[in-house]
Amino acid sequence: MARIKSALELALERTEGVVGDKEKIEEEAVVKEGKKLASSILNGAAEGEARGLREALKGYTGKQLGWVKDGVFQTLLANVVLPLDDSYAPRLQTIEGTLPELVADKKKASMLLQQLAKFFQQYLDNRKAVREQLEQQFAPRLRQREAQLSQQVGSKVRLNPLQDPEFASALQKNYAALEERYQEALTGLKEELKRMFDATR
Repeated sequence: MARIKSALELALERTEGVVGDKEKIEEEAVVKEGKKLASSILNGAAEGEARGLREALKGYTGKQLGWVKDGVFQTLLANVVLPLDDSYAPRLQTIEGTLPELVADKKKASMLLQQLAKFFQQYLDNRKAVREQLEQQFAPRLRQREAQLSQQVGSKVRLNPLQDPEFASALQKNYAALEERYQEALTGLKEELKRMFDATR
């Protein structure tokens, strides 16, 4: 009677001749190093963003230099997202000081990133305007509810507009429409930066 093989034995037999692609493994490791480098720059660990990046890149040559740049670029680009408030500014300044070092046309990349700062401020201004407009629209209804509750409780009641489910729903719907329009433009800009980076390979 034939011996029944375990799943492990079968798996080992099938993978017996498989050898890992050393270059692919090295590439993944170096790209990961690039991502860590970009993270440390974004988090302020590397002083003088562009200078810190240039110094760090001196430790790589040939294919490794391309791979580490790829990791840095991926991380920087992933951090270019629509902001929720003004706290985006320092991070964007770091990206502005670093990302152009990775492309051939540094001047064009810098110009695009400077436009991005204005674009983000416009987005935040539009978010604020949307909220203010909705607050004005819902104000009479909110005052009426405040008056009703004040009578019930016996003291003055102030309500936050977000406590009104219809207001909250309208605000989210308007924010989503605004974000969709701006996200489309941001995606185009990020694709342009990616093309510029790919051209340097």
